[in-house]
Amino acid sequence: MRKRVVFFLILLAFLGCDSKVNYEKPENLIPKKQMTDLLYEMHLAIGTSNVQNVKYEKNRNYMSLVYEKFGIDSVRFAKSNIYYTSNIDEYEEIFEAVQERLKKLQDSLVQEADSLVRAKRAPNLVDKPTDSIPQ
Repeated sequence: MRKRVVFFLILLAFLGCDSKVNYEKPENLIPKKQMTDLLYEMHLAIGTSNVQNVKYEKNRNYMSLVYEKFGIDSVRFAKSNIYYTSNIDEYEEIFEAVQERLKKLQDSLVQEADSLVRAKRAPNLVDKPTDSIPQ
């Protein structure tokens, strides 16, 4: 009898646990497309916080500039973020789009850096006019 009670309690615990918590949609929810753009800009802001800017400042928090650019505040972002995290399928789509954009940016920057390195290595070949008649 005791084994049945323990088994029943364990079964009840598994059935009672639901990891999916759905929050109500906030009235001022940030639209999915804008949330994608916002998270992309936030990743850039976080990534550049340790880079020295034109005013020779380092360790600057650029999040307020991101909020300002999108015309939102941190509370609206937090409420929207909680809602999207409770709907994991939507949040996953948003983050996949953000990752794809960041990857494209990284690839373009790597390609640009590679072309600059090649130009520095072969300065004689860049912009040097060629003449078909030997002198």
